[in-house]
Amino acid sequence: MRWTTFLRVLKLGLVNFWRNRWLSLAATLVMTLTLLIISIFTMMTLVIGKTTDSIRDKMDITVYFNDSASVDQIVDFQHKIAARSDVKEVKYVSKEEALEIFKSQQAGKNVANLIDPNENPLPRSLEVKAMKAENLDQVNQFLDQAEFKPMIHSISYKENKIVIDRLIGITTFLKKIGWIFSSIFVLISILVILNTIRLTILTRKNEIEIMRLVGANDSFIKVPFIIEGLLYGIIATIVATILIKIGMQIMTPLMDQYLGISVSQQMNNFFSGNFLSIIGMEFLVGIVIGVGCSLISIRKYLKV
Repeated sequence: MRWTTFLRVLKLGLVNFWRNRWLSLAATLVMTLTLLIISIFTMMTLVIGKTTDSIRDKMDITVYFNDSASVDQIVDFQHKIAARSDVKEVKYVSKEEALEIFKSQQAGKNVANLIDPNENPLPRSLEVKAMKAENLDQVNQFLDQAEFKPMIHSISYKENKIVIDRLIGITTFLKKIGWIFSSIFVLISILVILNTIRLTILTRKNEIEIMRLVGANDSFIKVPFIIEGLLYGIIATIVATILIKIGMQIMTPLMDQYLGISVSQQMNNFFSGNFLSIIGMEFLVGIVIGVGCSLISIRKYLKV
């Protein structure tokens, strides 16, 4: 195809897009919603997944001892844990250190002065860090043996594991919901664009016949419709990216208020660090849907 011919075909595609502007607007809006939903659910799933992995990596097991447990028992217990190959570090926390930690925490500032250091109710403990997050279950099973139970008051792993399992459950749920909504809107986009291209072909039926009579080849007739589908994807990508950017600025204060600063920071960092990847994904999905639907419509309704 010559450059002059290409410019003519490109102009025809732009004219088609503008001539059917209300249909084009509807198709572009539906595709924009599709790209928005895919992008948002992808970002949320990845951020929550990374947050869960980060918490798992930082998570340790804290063993709290009864006051009746002797120092020798605790030291012997500490040596047994430290000797395990799946344990990275074991730190002993005395009653005095536990009180200082409690005072430094925001929740403990209001009542810290009410605690008498001579009658400190806080238990002694061991903070156990595993080599890998996957080793925590094995370490917990070791700590939960019957021979150690008389001196142990409680083990924090069970409570932490509940939180991690909930986060994993939320991530799995979001993935399923994301796939469902994304699939629904992809299907809607395909149907809308197919019908838009079909209506464009039908409204231009006489014009296409005249083009054939004057000797226009198949490419000259087909390519404008492909360009029209391409425009749906390009415009939808631009609009979806702008809306995500604006949405991030609006939602950040709300996420800081209800979910914590770390969540909003991770969302913003992920969006900034993967900006080109997000645009690329949106562009690819938009082009595949737009051009794919155009090709299907051309083959079905335009017998050239």
